[in-house]
Amino acid sequence: MTNAQRDGGSLWSARDRADLPCRVNEREWDAVADTFEEDIFNVPANDRLGLIAERVKRFGNKKGSAADIGCGIGRTLPMLAQAFGSVRASDISGECLAIAERKCNAWPNISYHHLDLREVNGSNEAVDFALCINVLLTASLAMRQHMFKSVLAQIKPGGHLLLTCPALESALYASHRLVQWNIDKGMPPAVAQQKASRDASRLDMGIVQLDGVATKHYLREELEDVLRANDLLPVETLKLEYPWSSVFPESPAGMAEPLPWNWMVLAQRLG
Repeated sequence: MTNAQRDGGSLWSARDRADLPCRVNEREWDAVADTFEEDIFNVPANDRLGLIAERVKRFGNKKGSAADIGCGIGRTLPMLAQAFGSVRASDISGECLAIAERKCNAWPNISYHHLDLREVNGSNEAVDFALCINVLLTASLAMRQHMFKSVLAQIKPGGHLLLTCPALESALYASHRLVQWNIDKGMPPAVAQQKASRDASRLDMGIVQLDGVATKHYLREELEDVLRANDLLPVETLKLEYPWSSVFPESPAGMAEPLPWNWMVLAQRLG
């Protein structure tokens, strides 16, 4: 943490910088493969209510198939491999895929696929259940449209997608809590706001700047609307909550609820 952060400046944690990077090419993701555990926030490990694991268990079928779209180094692959007969792991990074394959070599029902979601790919056999954790975050609308189509192409009609995305409401709420925290430390209101500010010049499009990285955040209604536009019917939308320490590493131990969150949507493919 920098001196400015210790002094109550931009206190956004490694989660905000590393969990939500809009890296869009293989070389950028290959560069973080070896430090993935340290640099990239672990969403399933911090899912304090176990919402992801419960849905995987609910839809698990030893005769069925699943996919982890944007699997990284394979954090959720064992969970899927235990629940489904076959699992397809895909990622834009060959280096991340290689690590995932080494880590999950005890699971022979996992296959590994090098996939760039910017290119619609219908060549792979569609699956019954797909997991996609904080992948559709690029600031480019055109690119996100391609990525949504690519995700859709990997799901059977009637199959399900479990999707997590950063919540715009949570980002704004966290800014409010940081202002209040700064005031509690004795800062004048104007200074407290300035210290908590982030570049939000494209906020009307849901783009939040995190350490200079333009990152797409979604309103609940927006995310559900985008899914419907891509022939995916939202079945349930929940807050996937994280502890405050995942956002502000030096937050007070008793920092109150509500907690920060991502949106988690379970959707069914139509058709």
